[in-house]
Amino acid sequence: MKKTFLLLLSIFILSSCSKGDKDNITEDYNSIVILKVDYMTNKFEGGYEQQINSEITDADTIPITIKYKAPGDFGNISLYYKPTNDLLFDGSIIWNGTGTINYPKTFIPAGNYSLIEDPTTKPKHLPFKCIFGTPPTDYSSICNSINSLNIVSNCLDSKKKIDIFLYTPSVGAGNPNDWDWIIVMNRTIKYDPIINK
Repeated sequence: MKKTFLLLLSIFILSSCSKGDKDNITEDYNSIVILKVDYMTNKFEGGYEQQINSEITDADTIPITIKYKAPGDFGNISLYYKPTNDLLFDGSIIWNGTGTINYPKTFIPAGNYSLIEDPTTKPKHLPFKCIFGTPPTDYSSICNSINSLNIVSNCLDSKKKIDIFLYTPSVGAGNPNDWDWIIVMNRTIKYDPIINK
């Protein structure tokens, strides 16, 4: 009798856990997309995406906190998703030297990104917002480097402005060939009951 009771209790607990796990994947969720575009050539170099466990809002901006340490010798810039304090980007800045991107650790190469098949659906203008430093003098060249990407089209559905800033790992006698435009976008991953059943 006692063994039967324990067996039934175990089955109940396991089935409750399974139901809870299934419920956790039945919702839309936020994703932050980071793209890297070469400063000198405006060539798309690669990107990174991470899931953010935060409520999806109707705001037209991405809530980002920027922490910046000016490079007396060694400086740094970090971006965080404000509601959850998740790190989105971190890069060192060196006076008369060259810093590195510490986070994300790796970027998916540009050639791995799918492109829009129908050229007429390509956006002509992207809603950029400079979030740090001097804004670009020519947004159109940056736009042209990424507006054929499917992921950009998906991000535009979120109706949020696209954040941009110039990451300059080398300053002082800095080398602009080391610099990159960092583009931060938001997209909502829609739950698909067919895929996630």
